[in-house]
Amino acid sequence: MNSLIKLAVLFIWMVVVPVLAGSLPCSLLPKQKRTPGVLILTGYLLTFSVFEVLALPILLFTYGGDFRLLCVLFSVVMVILVIIGVVRCGGPSGVVTVNGLSGSDTDRQKSRIIVCVLWLIFAAILVFQLYMAFTHLTFDGDDAYYVASSVITDETGTMYRILPYTGGSTKLDVRHALALFPMWIAYLARVSGLHAANVTHSILPLLAIPLCDIAYACVAGQLFQKKIFEGKQKVLLPVFMILTAIFQIFGNVSIYTPETFLMMRSWQGKSIFVNLLIPTVIWIFLWTAVEETRFAWLLLVLVNLSAGLCSSMAVVMTLGMIILCGIFAGWAVRNRKVIKNALLVCIPGYVYVVLFVVLSIYYK
Repeated sequence: MNSLIKLAVLFIWMVVVPVLAGSLPCSLLPKQKRTPGVLILTGYLLTFSVFEVLALPILLFTYGGDFRLLCVLFSVVMVILVIIGVVRCGGPSGVVTVNGLSGSDTDRQKSRIIVCVLWLIFAAILVFQLYMAFTHLTFDGDDAYYVASSVITDETGTMYRILPYTGGSTKLDVRHALALFPMWIAYLARVSGLHAANVTHSILPLLAIPLCDIAYACVAGQLFQKKIFEGKQKVLLPVFMILTAIFQIFGNVSIYTPETFLMMRSWQGKSIFVNLLIPTVIWIFLWTAVEETRFAWLLLVLVNLSAGLCSSMAVVMTLGMIILCGIFAGWAVRNRKVIKNALLVCIPGYVYVVLFVVLSIYYK
């Protein structure tokens, strides 16, 4: 019974709260565009961004990196954001579901059957992925640092002040310390009462794989809005997701592919970066090329902050990708404002890079 309670608490803080938090940015959208996929994706980007923004000052300016203070502060802020977002969106009625199929009654019935079968095939593949990820735990050398860092933080209440390899005290490891994804895992372990290693290896893949699939689905949904796909979107989307899932399963051609990281290192920030943030950037610019909105640029700010949570190198790569996509998108739609906004939304990334350089020199 105690374990069930812990799992329920973990589900609330790992799934329910981040998803509901997405209602705050989604309140900038008209109701017809507040789809569940957009809500979920936005919610996790906001969650990662808030955690990074709150954790960095606590890491740098409190004694030992006061993890308990971070847990309390982050929990309070997330609850406030959820309440404000739900109120602004108007509750559950503020999110729309999938639109119906067009055409005659007979055509709609046939299309509905085909679409349902395709989605069931994808669901079966996804369940297989989750089963394999849960039952076939994969360990590698990075566990010695990242997983151990989460465990140490949960046990001692300090962040990056104890060297995982030896257990001795150490100065701030700037190379890893600014990427606080292991601390978010430690937070989930602390609030739920589960062991950080269990959360890392057993639970996190069950979240990461579907979450990354949502990002790919958003990209596909935006692509299939083109006129050449008119009337075929409902069928093409599940087909795309089936192919994506198959590539994920059989993409282990080396230890460096995104598919390998997703299926075998779901708990690493690098995996979240390549499988979630990169598709999200592509999705946002596909959206921006059709309709420029404040919501899209806000998401890019959140992507920059989320990249900082994942990896220091992820920040640099995200900056380059956003700037290049902004240049190409601005040129394609003949709109200089797109290029200017792409440069402006990268300000958090610029600050992160400067902070990384300064701290590297200071702690050298």
